[in-house]
Amino acid sequence: MAGLSLPKRTSQKKSEADSLAILQLKLGGIGILRGQTDSDYGIDADLEMVQRGAVTGRSVKLQVKSSVDLKLRKDGTPKVGGIKQSTLNYWCRIAFQTNVVAYAVDLATQKIYITDDLFWQATRLIDGGQSTKSIAFLREGEDAVAVVLTLAQAWQPTMTELVAAHALALRRLKSFLKLLADAFQFDAGSELHYPDDFRDLLQACKVLLWNKGQTLWSDEADRRGWQSYEYWKAKCDEDGWDGVCYYPAQPILTTLVPALIRRLRLLKRRVIRGQYFWAHQDPSYLALVYDTTIPDVTGKDKLIEWAYEYDKRSTVGRGMGAYYAQQALTPPAKKATKKNGPGR
Repeated sequence: MAGLSLPKRTSQKKSEADSLAILQLKLGGIGILRGQTDSDYGIDADLEMVQRGAVTGRSVKLQVKSSVDLKLRKDGTPKVGGIKQSTLNYWCRIAFQTNVVAYAVDLATQKIYITDDLFWQATRLIDGGQSTKSIAFLREGEDAVAVVLTLAQAWQPTMTELVAAHALALRRLKSFLKLLADAFQFDAGSELHYPDDFRDLLQACKVLLWNKGQTLWSDEADRRGWQSYEYWKAKCDEDGWDGVCYYPAQPILTTLVPALIRRLRLLKRRVIRGQYFWAHQDPSYLALVYDTTIPDVTGKDKLIEWAYEYDKRSTVGRGMGAYYAQQALTPPAKKATKKNGPGR
């Protein structure tokens, strides 16, 4: 065979294969890892979750950055640069249907680093310019941490689900606060006057607080059933109440409403930071987020005060959302660079 040449394996292809092999070793126990064989435009693999030996159909898209000498910052976390804004936007678009996670793989040590907020990082970085961006990763820990975070991000709501639940919560916020106030105003045995408000509250919390059950509820049955109206109705019936009444609803509402408020404050900050992305992706959603004033308190009594004065306290910025979303379509102005004068 002398004189005949064969294809050479590039260092990039070897690094890609090695990094996927490391991820397979670390994450293979939770799902089926499938590498992307075609042109992927920013996605390297798909990980389908497996539960008790059965494939679930639930998957997460993986973007993998690898290096034989991964550079770490002083805090022990890597930051990978050179990412095009078109790639960031592509990740965000995919996240509306399937969650996307990025990993940095140190090929020398076989350590893996994971992002836990890739979507929100990306929306914050997209500004309509031509400059490339950098994404940050969490500090390297035990392999079990990466497994837990991967599972969480695979099962968390997609952005389509989150945006729908967030919009519902914002539109119904006044009703949710009034529901909390009513629980401490009307007779204990009175059935909820507006049960649909309670159903909508549960629907919004089911998505926005999807992973908070273990911390919200001490009772094991509540942890399993808290997202369902039928669960609370059955529990009230078992306790001798005629349906969901105001008194047994008090501990439910004083648990859910403050937790929802905290989540709404976080989401507002995240959406506003990514205003350029949202102005192009969903300007009406951006306008709604901007227009809605979120209480700056979470205590029961303070929230009840808010319920009684909602219209008065929520006037700041109201009606300006559409204008804000229109203005956000324009890329931010570039900062002027300082130039040294003559003789300096």
